[in-house]
Amino acid sequence: MNPPARPPAVHYESVLETLPAGRRAVVVLDHDDRQVGCLEFQVCHPCRLGHICGVAVADPWQGQGIGRHAVHLALAVGAGYAWSTSRQSSAGRRFFTAMEDETGTAFPSGGTRCPHMDPRTGWHAALRRRKVIREPEDDQDRCPETP
Repeated sequence: MNPPARPPAVHYESVLETLPAGRRAVVVLDHDDRQVGCLEFQVCHPCRLGHICGVAVADPWQGQGIGRHAVHLALAVGAGYAWSTSRQSSAGRRFFTAMEDETGTAFPSGGTRCPHMDPRTGWHAALRRRKVIREPEDDQDRCPETP
């Protein structure tokens, strides 16, 4: 599966989440670094699942392959994984039907995500509950600048 050619007037930046199964984004910028599109997604490597949370392209930029290319970039992070999307508008259904034909990957609307992707129960919640700052136990634990 080769991604479509990148439209020449834009460039893509990946925003990677450092937590497992955290949200990631592909941000699409024009030649003046103004955002013209964004695709938010999650990937859980242990469960081999991907979920597209949302995709948006500004009206003047639609129909130029920007969203398609962003989906291909997301799929590359979870190649061979099962994918789903959030609820889809009628335009979204047409877009993801075309993407299914192009990529051979199913994108069911409202598909289930694994527990690792749920911010209430997954790794995110465990990290929020974990105490990462502790008080120094003695003078050796203090930074030299700390009184």
